[in-house]
Amino acid sequence: MVRSMELYFLFAGQALCLFSLWVLARRDLVRLTRPSLRVEAVVTGFRSTWEDGSRSYAPVYRFTSAGGEHEVVDALYRGAQTPPVGTVVPLHYPAGRPDLAHVPRPLLWLAVYALLAGLEVLLFAYMVGWLEG
Repeated sequence: MVRSMELYFLFAGQALCLFSLWVLARRDLVRLTRPSLRVEAVVTGFRSTWEDGSRSYAPVYRFTSAGGEHEVVDALYRGAQTPPVGTVVPLHYPAGRPDLAHVPRPLLWLAVYALLAGLEVLLFAYMVGWLEG
């Protein structure tokens, strides 16, 4: 039997999982419903941040499309400045939205969706009593 205090945490966890899934799906819905365009981008620099006491870097890509010149920052930060400045990298973006250009990483995002959905299922199963804690 789930106690009322546990129930609050379970509902909060479920709300967080569902909100995260909604935010990701809202972003990816545009990518899934529009034709994907491929463009060659050049690494022009890096954006840096401090993370866990060390500096992390994300490449900045510049490319030209029908709408003009665009610059996007990779969503994945690394401990080293890779790839080197001047490297040509293929990016994909939905038609009409060059601001959403990204390096395709379908397995990474599939794993993120699976993790959030699996956590949601576990929280629900515990809440209705299918799992004992």
